[in-house]
Amino acid sequence: MYLDKFEERMLEGELGEAVALAMRIVVKIAEIFSAERLVKIKHAHVSGVSYENIGDEGLEFLEGLAAKGGRFSVPTTVNPGAVDLELWRKMGVDESYVEKQLRIVGAFRRMGAKVTLTCTPYLYEDISPGDHLAWSESNAVLFANSVIGARTNRDGGPLALMEAIAGRAPLSGLHLDENRRPSLVVDFSESSRYIAENGLFSVAGLIVGRLAGNRVPLVRGLGLQRKDVEELKLFLAAVGATGGTGMVLIDGVSPEAPGDMPGEVEKIGVDDVKAELEKYGGSGWDAVVLGCPHLSYEEVASIIEWFERKGRPRSRVYLYTSREVASRLRSDRLEKLNIHLFADTCMVVSNLGAYASRSVATDSGKAAFYLASKGYSVALLPRRKLLEMLVQG
Repeated sequence: MYLDKFEERMLEGELGEAVALAMRIVVKIAEIFSAERLVKIKHAHVSGVSYENIGDEGLEFLEGLAAKGGRFSVPTTVNPGAVDLELWRKMGVDESYVEKQLRIVGAFRRMGAKVTLTCTPYLYEDISPGDHLAWSESNAVLFANSVIGARTNRDGGPLALMEAIAGRAPLSGLHLDENRRPSLVVDFSESSRYIAENGLFSVAGLIVGRLAGNRVPLVRGLGLQRKDVEELKLFLAAVGATGGTGMVLIDGVSPEAPGDMPGEVEKIGVDDVKAELEKYGGSGWDAVVLGCPHLSYEEVASIIEWFERKGRPRSRVYLYTSREVASRLRSDRLEKLNIHLFADTCMVVSNLGAYASRSVATDSGKAAFYLASKGYSVALLPRRKLLEMLVQG
């Protein structure tokens, strides 16, 4: 595999122990995937930030890497952690737990990360078509490749961490033109009206992810447009939950042309959508959780405004967003409305049962999939229907 002179110096340790470690790992992965060379990346986004997920071993590794002089060589953001760093006392955790989460955040900060603690870097970072990235959050990877036209593999958190230090990624997978072409068509023409009228784009995403696996699918007939950011977020996050693909070509949305049409076509009817939805029919839920992926400013403001007009919701509502958004919207009036607005974390990477409930409703196919796998009772419903149910007598 070809390395330029600077990359050779990094690999040989001339730029320090942490850089050499990062390069050894990136090069080894590149060799496994038969990459001819590495590619410079513009931005990295690292997952594996929640103490709930990585535990003491992950914490020790990150602190050790920072102690060795590990520094990010490109702008780097990080995924949500286990708690809201300001409101953690409301999340059923003790101080020692929070102290470890803060140490994780501190290690990332010492390495030069922008500690965003959000899963939606595409809402805040300047990413353009053709940019090479090293992103490890599945919904962000899918949004970058599918909607923006940037290029990133669906890297694991540790690999993205090393790529952020090296500033390089293997030139393989979705960094290459030939791997961004679809190998099957998923056609929603027969069910698109039903999906749109009932707000079931998350359910459509669960179906696409399961059918695609690790392949790039071409989605036709779904009726989404680039302006439909809220629906695209939910759709692509759900794709990433049930499938391993890092890209979906969406008719009318994706900037890249699909090329030759694949021979394999899967037609999705209304009954298919209903059958998928029925997998998440939990009843008697105690709380509603929204924000997987994290809600935008406009989404949070719209939900708050809905309850201010319609009345206090009958069940507790938990909203998850970035710190940037929360700092603009958090106020005393929210708790009076039975709304709990959390930043820095989400329902999937926090201990939801400790502060909310183990029986919840959500509009997120991704959240429904992962919470159900953890033993939670989950009802998957469109956001509009959930909001209406919460204020009905």
